[in-house]
Amino acid sequence: MIELITSDIDETLVDDTKNVPEINRKAIAKAENQGIKVMLATGRGPYELNQIPDQAGVIRDDRYIICCNGAITLRAKDRVIVDSMPLEFEYAKNVFEYAYKNNLQFFVYTLDRKYAINLDPIEESNEYTNETRVEEIDGDNIDFLKDEILLKALIKNNDIDFLHSLEVDIAKITDYSCEIAYSSDMYMEINAKNVNKATALKKVCGNYGIDMANTLVIGDNYNDVAMIEAAGIGVAVANAHLQVKEVADFVTTATNNDGAVAEAIEAHVFNNKQ
Repeated sequence: MIELITSDIDETLVDDTKNVPEINRKAIAKAENQGIKVMLATGRGPYELNQIPDQAGVIRDDRYIICCNGAITLRAKDRVIVDSMPLEFEYAKNVFEYAYKNNLQFFVYTLDRKYAINLDPIEESNEYTNETRVEEIDGDNIDFLKDEILLKALIKNNDIDFLHSLEVDIAKITDYSCEIAYSSDMYMEINAKNVNKATALKKVCGNYGIDMANTLVIGDNYNDVAMIEAAGIGVAVANAHLQVKEVADFVTTATNNDGAVAEAIEAHVFNNKQ
């Protein structure tokens, strides 16, 4: 019996306009009304959630949001940190120096903002920057962040194959001691060792006293694979990557634009399979 539902955000819960489709909202509310807990697990930072949790209807007492691929878990209602697994400064510094040398777009996430170099035009726009708290790094080092809690580092490029080609270098300069994942076909995400959505979700389940066998997880991208594999039922949305579909127990016919999360909930919680 499903007791906990966890959904990724981008390309899964929200449509291409970054809003939660009404059909997903209704399915989440239906599940919650049956006593089933629903939460989000995302690669986004806490300051990038915007109105999505409110839209989804997951801001309730005793609910959590997993951010930065599991590096930090927040209470949904007041955004208080309940768990964190930060990235070591030296690893973030090494990735920054690599990005600086190779003119790559780079971000490092702290608890309250992200710092960047080589911003593209979208990232440079005032509206986007203000919404996601991006601050450009002035200089050739990040020593000013030495005493900050760092959640993850990220390299952005619209060519996902190019990002994959960097993995050997990034793994080497981080002593093969970091987790490397990909999302949205444009991000390489570097977290501390053993940080992923599955690890964070297992901790939440432990807090609830819920067995992972009684979880339903929904996602679309490489950074969702671990939690899809760990879940009782792992669901890939129709627009998910092939690797994600291959490890999933079920693939929706709907995309993120058509209510894939609602389809997964109806099929595996209420047995209304198409």
